[in-house]
Amino acid sequence: MSARISKRRLLSWLCWLLVLGTGYSPWPAAGAEVTAEEMSRARQFVESSFALETQDQRPFSFVYNGRSSAELLPRWQPRLRLEKQTDQCFERALAFADPQTQLAVRCVVTVYRDFPAVEWTLYFKNEGSKTTPILEQVQPMDGSVPLEAGVTPKLYYAEGSHALITDFQPLERDLANNERLSLASFGGRPSDGFLPFFNLAQSDHNGVVLAIGWTGQWAAEFSRNGAGPVRMRAGMERTHLVLHPGEEIRTPAILLMFWSGDDRMSGQNLFRKLLLRHYTPKPGGAPIDPPVAYSPHAEIPFEGTTETNMLQVIGRISAHHLPVDYWWIDAGWYDCDKNWARWVGNWRPSSERYPNGLKPVADAAHQAGLKFLLWFEPERVMPGTWLYQNHADWLLPPPPATNLPPELRYMANDGFHLLNLGNPDALSWVERTFSGMISKVGIDAYRNDFNMYPVYYWRNGESPDRQGINEIRYVLGLYAYFDSLVRDHPRLLLDTCASGGRRIDFEMLRRCLVLTRSDYLWDPVGQQCHTYGLAQWIPLTGIGAASANPYNCRSGMGSHYVETINTQAASQQDWETVRQFLRQYLSIRPLFQGDFYPLSPYSTAQKDWLAFQFDRSDLGEGVVQIFRRTECPEETWTVRLRGLDPNACYLLANWDEDQPQTKTGRELMDQGLTVHLKSKPAAGVVVYRKQ
Repeated sequence: MSARISKRRLLSWLCWLLVLGTGYSPWPAAGAEVTAEEMSRARQFVESSFALETQDQRPFSFVYNGRSSAELLPRWQPRLRLEKQTDQCFERALAFADPQTQLAVRCVVTVYRDFPAVEWTLYFKNEGSKTTPILEQVQPMDGSVPLEAGVTPKLYYAEGSHALITDFQPLERDLANNERLSLASFGGRPSDGFLPFFNLAQSDHNGVVLAIGWTGQWAAEFSRNGAGPVRMRAGMERTHLVLHPGEEIRTPAILLMFWSGDDRMSGQNLFRKLLLRHYTPKPGGAPIDPPVAYSPHAEIPFEGTTETNMLQVIGRISAHHLPVDYWWIDAGWYDCDKNWARWVGNWRPSSERYPNGLKPVADAAHQAGLKFLLWFEPERVMPGTWLYQNHADWLLPPPPATNLPPELRYMANDGFHLLNLGNPDALSWVERTFSGMISKVGIDAYRNDFNMYPVYYWRNGESPDRQGINEIRYVLGLYAYFDSLVRDHPRLLLDTCASGGRRIDFEMLRRCLVLTRSDYLWDPVGQQCHTYGLAQWIPLTGIGAASANPYNCRSGMGSHYVETINTQAASQQDWETVRQFLRQYLSIRPLFQGDFYPLSPYSTAQKDWLAFQFDRSDLGEGVVQIFRRTECPEETWTVRLRGLDPNACYLLANWDEDQPQTKTGRELMDQGLTVHLKSKPAAGVVVYRKQ
């Protein structure tokens, strides 16, 4: 062994000793949520992938000046340093530099102490005085997962949001010999197309979850060479660019989590726990309390809201004591005509409808004990609006219609423009403007919609040697914008909408809730199916109902909820029905953050039952939801529960029956829970508690 290699290995060991010497163990003994096997697999991955003297290929790749990183990195002197550490994680940076062109490559790695998970991001910086050669094919994830002999791995993934009943539909694919599966987002929004989350089950009892953190256009590939291991590659769909002197970029973030258990739901639920603990906003430093909101738009269209009618509806819901905690105004409060979308780019409240601005409405909501949620869409700019007329230099124009897919040519024909958040002046303006409005009005929750397909704007006119740079600058500007709002308003709640749930990735989830997961709204079967699919991946999801009908309301339950009815036409019975439902819902709302188990096959058909379960093992409580749809012939159905203590007794309370019953966990898991629903459609809710 050479002296040079010995020194590098010694430095790697010293970095570990620095971590151990603080009193924190980087690899704690397995607790209730993780096993020793899971932590061991994560430790082995980190030590083999990110140590100075690794014997394996790094789990990322790129091509620089026509040569692969596998060829270049062994020749570049690596450095390793401890960046920071907390009681939850520690961060290290592995850095390389090209001695000829001064391209610096830095891989920042976050290792979690309480989960078998590791996150990393690549940074590239030109530290020289000349423009670099071409950097391309950057894959922040490029590695192989070893398999047990004779095992055909299975990939679990999901549809994204398309405003369809099948949004978030669960998908699966066997990765047989020589199999190759390529997936990508659509149009530049990360969950338009597919969710950027994947669970590779290597056998019946272990696997690995891969997640992509990038609010842009990602691509991923899963492949096998013969019967060999599965190779996973993921990153931006297109990178082919030079870097100017002093210029730095970053890649999508990659999150890898190892799991073991009875089946792939062990991995899904461990991933839910990981996201809840480490990738969920904490307004004011406290665990998030998702909203239970009221929206007036069942009776008042977006363009029809006024100071007068908003105060009237606030008064009605207050007088009827609805147990909600947010007042929600969506689009159309600014200067616009009957088409609210045509005037996005005007961000002054309508002087005719809101002569005193929005503050009187916010004040009335606060006086009624409600927080105020307001909708914005700052990124889309339409012709004739204030932004379009005053800051055309900040806007990215639409590409020619012929360069767009036929179904998206309306963006060019209608003149959709994109506020370029990669432009420092535009970013500074949007930060100042909306942060100031939040302070002036008294906004408690900021809702950011985005009804465009930005990748066509980012790539429009991009020079051949700068492909990907507009997207990188834009996405980083978006993160900076959201981070600035929270920095200015630490207790502010952020919500990302994007045509309903099309910006779901873990970089956004660590900043925002997703209060509207799909624009396929208010159909109860759709809401049931969306929960079934999306709750397998993220811990906070829900929607609500535009009805007092119990079937609709129960179909929309989740960690958050929005109610909207016509308060002018509602009868006293309607008010009582909604009030009673909301009180029941609030009594179980914390359960929706627990483990999720599908109890029936996925189906959108009206002839099929659907059922799922949320379980809080830490509380010894859970809830089972069973849906009998309009064409289901059977009145009785039995489902086997999951995740219970077989030796414990559970008290079960059916929302529609007076008499509770007691069963053992073993009975509920082996023999099942039988529910009778005489009418159709109907939604059964059974809450259980460990005795």
